[in-house]
Amino acid sequence: FGSPPVFAFVTAVAATTSTRAGVIGRISTRSFAPRAVSIGIRSLGVLPNYAGTNRNEITTNSSRTSAASSRRGMTTDSSSSSNNTEFVTLAKPAPGSPFHYAFPVHDLEAAKEFYGNVLGCVEGRSSEKWQDYSLNGHQIVCHWVGNDYRCVDYFNPVDGDEVPVPHVGLALTEEQFHELSQRVRAAGVRFIIEPHLRFKGQPGEQWTMFFKDPSGNNMEFKAMTTIENLFAKYNVAD
Repeated sequence: FGSPPVFAFVTAVAATTSTRAGVIGRISTRSFAPRAVSIGIRSLGVLPNYAGTNRNEITTNSSRTSAASSRRGMTTDSSSSSNNTEFVTLAKPAPGSPFHYAFPVHDLEAAKEFYGNVLGCVEGRSSEKWQDYSLNGHQIVCHWVGNDYRCVDYFNPVDGDEVPVPHVGLALTEEQFHELSQRVRAAGVRFIIEPHLRFKGQPGEQWTMFFKDPSGNNMEFKAMTTIENLFAKYNVAD
């Protein structure tokens, strides 16, 4: 990708006017399961130097790197903690105050395929019940809560789109946004809202796209056409 992005924790927390009853809960395990692909672009786990280190520049003699890291050609330094627990560090936290976001999933293997391979997030700590990832240096954690879980959707109109809430994601550069949209489409992930430009001609003009993880959790990735306007304050007409 190009220059380092500005990140935003883009999560909707309000339940709104209309729901689509009965849709969630009928989604099968494979409904949104993506295919792993490699299309020659950097993943969301390690955008250029934002986490402090280019993954292609890390070197080590350790043989304890993960299978996912090996597939991506990553190598790293190994260490041990005060209680002699050996570990490897594959990503560094984002500068400032990285956000922490934990969410439920119905299948950790499906989550690993999606977050690790499709989005390219570097995996950190994990257990039999949860696994955490670096989303551009921010910590997201998948918690297994049972095979029947699917996200319950609510919807709110935003510039002509029925936006699913809750959702979470990042604010990217325009170049990163379009590269990610191509990556997601190539992986066979179905868009809930196709990539497009909204709020045209307004201070908040932005590219946006929505899709789901395998458990039905909604994700939005956006790119402001003028990044300085990310937090522009004004009233938006519905």
